[in-house]
Amino acid sequence: MKTFAFLAACLALASAGTMDIDLISKVESGQVTNVIIELPQIMDQIDSHAALQSLSGDMKVNALVAMLEGLTSAAQAPFVTRLSELSLAHETFWASNIILVKDVTVPALQMLGAVPGDFVVREEHMTSIYPTIVHNNDTEITQTVQWGISNIRCNAVWSRTQGEGTVAGIIDTGVNEGHTALSGGYAGAWRDPYYSTARPTDQNGHGSHCAGSILGRANGVGCAPGARWIACRGLNHQGSGSESALTTCAQFMTTASPRPTVVSNSWGGGQGNTWYNSQVSTWQNAGIIPVFAIGNEGSACRTANSPGDQGNLISVGSTTSTNAMSSFSSRGPSTTSVLKPEIAAPGSSIVSCGTGANNYATMSGTSMATPHAAGAVLLIKAVNPSWSYSQVRSALTANTIKPAITAADRACGLVTPGVDYPNCAYGYGKIDVGRALGM
Repeated sequence: MKTFAFLAACLALASAGTMDIDLISKVESGQVTNVIIELPQIMDQIDSHAALQSLSGDMKVNALVAMLEGLTSAAQAPFVTRLSELSLAHETFWASNIILVKDVTVPALQMLGAVPGDFVVREEHMTSIYPTIVHNNDTEITQTVQWGISNIRCNAVWSRTQGEGTVAGIIDTGVNEGHTALSGGYAGAWRDPYYSTARPTDQNGHGSHCAGSILGRANGVGCAPGARWIACRGLNHQGSGSESALTTCAQFMTTASPRPTVVSNSWGGGQGNTWYNSQVSTWQNAGIIPVFAIGNEGSACRTANSPGDQGNLISVGSTTSTNAMSSFSSRGPSTTSVLKPEIAAPGSSIVSCGTGANNYATMSGTSMATPHAAGAVLLIKAVNPSWSYSQVRSALTANTIKPAITAADRACGLVTPGVDYPNCAYGYGKIDVGRALGM
């Protein structure tokens, strides 16, 4: 019966879209219950639309969302009709041209596969927070400014700005709104695709630690303590994230009020995966700066993880208190030989917010480096609110500290032979916010 069903499904698909060859047998055996229908992405039409690109601010974002909704709705309409006929629960998206189909059966897959057009039926992508090293969940605060904050000179610019007027978007396991260092910065926008909680929570702790390093307002844990934050729980309490939840978060960030200046993403996995590129491009078009961790699979070369290994974002490697590359920090280049990461920031033994009302934890990982970079972006944008992604990226990469690199990291790749920077360990170097702001 299984062989017959498999062959019949393949025949049904022969004149229409394509399907992951293993998907039918997985559905039949109960290994897969939800699938993604992926249609051709439409971001090229967005990027080349002269009238849209001539707009700015809220006018552009409103037009962008309307255009994305219109284009994806038209493309997805035949499938939505068929799904309704089959009484299959589904969810459509516009930041990526995909449909999530729930509780599918093999006969349903066959019928979906017979819909004419260019599409792929596949498993839903799954990802996770990067495995971090938790040194201490109850760390005693002994510094007025934590070492990572002073190391990239965030505190050196606080006399000029602490990030006022900017907003951090955090996609992670949630944020502990009740923490004394975070409660005052909450800007009131929250989405929870997993548990539908009314207000921000975080049982895992990963997201709260990241949030603290971006803008924590107590004990010098945050780079931009004058900024505010919004958040979306893109990863569940166990630290796992689904494509549908993370796409929901991408859409939430694009339309949130207030809209974030930067979105910090300390999650990912695998290499060369492009499934989140459309979501990131949506942010770019909305004027939101995307920052991603590069992963914790170092110190070997070519270990950069997705989405951080993609070209339309800023990826971050991790350094120690002595400015050495953290041994765990993934190195580039990417699978397409693109320089990765772009920049490095403190990520070893970082003290930041915990899951209690006033406790602090010490963790290590590129997950900890990324919020330092996101906080740096907030400070730069607070001083230069009209700057584009390219201008912010240039300010970060052109004004770095360039520590001596090891022979092993040199071997991972240099852009210019014989010239140590940029390289595929530090990227263009370690962030220096003071230099980036001319201080």
